[in-house]
Amino acid sequence: MLDNPIALLGLSILIAAIPIAVWLFITLKQGPSSKKIALMVFGFGCITAPALLGLQVVWEGRTAVIMALIPLLGLSIFIFDSYIKKTIAFILLILCIVSNYIASFQWIWSIKIPQFNLQSAIETNASSYITATILSLLLFVVMEENIKLYVMKVIDRKTLYISKINDAMIYAIAAALGFSFAENVYYLYSWWPSISNSELITMYIFRGIFTTAAHMTYSGIFGYYYGIGKFSMVINQQNLIEGNQDKISQYISKIFNIPPSEGFRQKTVLKGLFIAMGLHFSINFMLQAQQDYGIQILLPIVILANIAMFAFLQYLMNRKAGHLILLTDPSTKKISTMGKKDEDVVIELMNMWLKDQRYVDVIHICERLLERDPDNTVVKMFKAKAMDEMDEKNIYKKILGTVVKTDEDLSTDDKSIISKYASRNTETKEVKSIPKTPTQQTPPNTEEAPKKKLLEDLTGEGTFKL
Repeated sequence: MLDNPIALLGLSILIAAIPIAVWLFITLKQGPSSKKIALMVFGFGCITAPALLGLQVVWEGRTAVIMALIPLLGLSIFIFDSYIKKTIAFILLILCIVSNYIASFQWIWSIKIPQFNLQSAIETNASSYITATILSLLLFVVMEENIKLYVMKVIDRKTLYISKINDAMIYAIAAALGFSFAENVYYLYSWWPSISNSELITMYIFRGIFTTAAHMTYSGIFGYYYGIGKFSMVINQQNLIEGNQDKISQYISKIFNIPPSEGFRQKTVLKGLFIAMGLHFSINFMLQAQQDYGIQILLPIVILANIAMFAFLQYLMNRKAGHLILLTDPSTKKISTMGKKDEDVVIELMNMWLKDQRYVDVIHICERLLERDPDNTVVKMFKAKAMDEMDEKNIYKKILGTVVKTDEDLSTDDKSIISKYASRNTETKEVKSIPKTPTQQTPPNTEEAPKKKLLEDLTGEGTFKL
């Protein structure tokens, strides 16, 4: 079976698909706005790895220009939004393929791409082996992360596909899983006939678990910053309210003559890209050093680093701000029942309380504001930030944590959490006001009484006044 290339490829695809299917299931379980779009992004990610491999093939020898043009035209059919562009790309694709069978057009296939092997040039001209290794690793890290960035940009053309920060993270992870799947298929297909079964199993487990998780982490962290950049107007407005001056964004805005929010977006996306490339390079460099110099301690460090990065990714995924729906259809947006001046005063007060770590009061104000202005994204951000900043041991956060779980709880249809618990307090007080007979009286619970008193103090109507 291993002597048959088609059977070997099919078996490699089947085996490589098992861990990817598990990771994809875990990712989609996080709840993107559209699972169909996430699967489409996964498909685009599968194309990115062959694209890089094709580039390396082009580098190795003088290839016909049309051989590189055909896959590009095929990909363009899926990427272009306009039906006119799709039709033109399809016609050109057919003409390129048919030209090989028409004698008068076969001269097109003789036009070759100039030989330009950048990796070979680095290895030949580098002053030392370590320098060549660093530059080669940087080359492929930059290409891999940028091609995944391009996939995100293609998806982001349909702006409503990414309506919250977590959507950007999940789509970035889906693209990384597609890339990792194609890469794992290539490694299995290439190495299966030439290595032992034990070596193959070791490679399969390491690549299926740790390498794939690493790709997910790089892209997921980049997706987090990409999402922040997408909602730059909302987040930049919140930063201005909090008095956080981002000088780099201001410099970018002045140099390129763009709005401050766009400067903030460009800086944030680049920051995420550089972090992803830095993490990717660091892991690859340690693995290469372990292989070249036999430094065995580096392998456990890589595994622990992958676990730590994946835990950090889960932390970002669970932040309340990431679940906020920050992009809504303008036609469904509700009009605020509060005056602009009154709203500015209350938000300024809310910012002061947030700095003073009065998170419970901030959440109270946000709940009241969202009842009057349910589509105010800045207020939603303040509420999510207060929830994230509260002490994990705070009983109030534990109560809210049992309620605020889904995207719907944080959407424009959000019902007041405070009202729910305030109504419970009212019912409790009514029950307490009914006189009990001696047979009905029970000894007071000394453990529950302080908790109930604390809950009443936190959710009572007299906590603050608007």
